[in-house]
Amino acid sequence: MEKDRLERLSDDDYRKAEQFIRVMKILCTSTICISAERSPTLGQILPILGKLQHHFTVTDEDSSFTQTIKDKIWGDLSKRYQDESIRQFLEEGTALDPRFKTKVGDEVWTRLQEELVTRISQQNKGVTQAQQMEQELERTAGDHDDNSSDEDCTAAVTTLKKPKLSALEELFADEDMAVEIRQENTFSTTEKIEEEIQRYRGLPSTLTSVNPVTWWWNARDNMPMLSDLATRYLCVQASSTPSERTFSTAGDTISQERACLCPEKADMLIVLKKNC
Repeated sequence: MEKDRLERLSDDDYRKAEQFIRVMKILCTSTICISAERSPTLGQILPILGKLQHHFTVTDEDSSFTQTIKDKIWGDLSKRYQDESIRQFLEEGTALDPRFKTKVGDEVWTRLQEELVTRISQQNKGVTQAQQMEQELERTAGDHDDNSSDEDCTAAVTTLKKPKLSALEELFADEDMAVEIRQENTFSTTEKIEEEIQRYRGLPSTLTSVNPVTWWWNARDNMPMLSDLATRYLCVQASSTPSERTFSTAGDTISQERACLCPEKADMLIVLKKNC
C-alpha cells in the first residue's frame, strides 16, 4: 500500500524529458565549441548564435512544453552581443574566418576595406618618419665631432638601414627599383585591397575542421594585407574559458602546501599539466 502511494514518473513525464534533451542538446554542443581548448576564435560566435536562433525558433509542430523552453532560452540568448561596436567586431571576425565568410553582408566588407586603407596609410606614414629619422641620424653622424660618441650614432644609423643587398641585388638594383615603381604605379592601395577582398570572397568556403589561422598563414603570399588583418582578429578567443582553465591549473599547482615553489619550477609544472 505504501509503495502504491509513492509519486512515480508518468509517461507524460518521460515524453517531456525526451523533448527537453532534444531541445537542449544543441546548447551543450555549442558550449563545447566555444570552450574548446584548440582554436575557438571569435569568428565562430555569430555563426553558432545563428544556428541557435534557428533551432530555438518556435514552430507549429512544437508542443506547449517545447515552446516554453525555446522562448525562455532564446529570450536570454537574444540579449547577448547587442552592443554595436562589439557586434561589428564579431561580424568582421566572422568575415575573415574562411569557414563562415559567406554569413556576413556587404557592409562588413566595406568596413574591412576602410580599415585596411587606414592601417596601410598609417604604416606608410611610419615608414616615412623612419626614413626621415635615418637621414637626420646620418647627417648628425657626419657632422659629429670625432672625439664624441660616434659609436652610438653609428649604431643608431645601422639599426635603421636596410639589410645588406646580395651581389645579384646590388648588380641589378636599378632594374629592381624600376620594377617596384612600376608595380606601385599600376594599382593604387585601394585597388590592391579591393582586388584581395574580391579574390578572398571568390574562394570556396572551407570545412569547419580547418584551422582559420593556419589557413591564413598558407595564404599570406597571395593575400598579404588581408592575412595580416585576419590574424589580428582571429587571435581573439571565443570565450574566457581557456584562460580560466589555465588559472585553475595554476591554482591547483601553487597551493598552501606548495607555497615555496620557485617561479621557474611552477611555470614548468603548469605547462606540463596543460600539455599532458
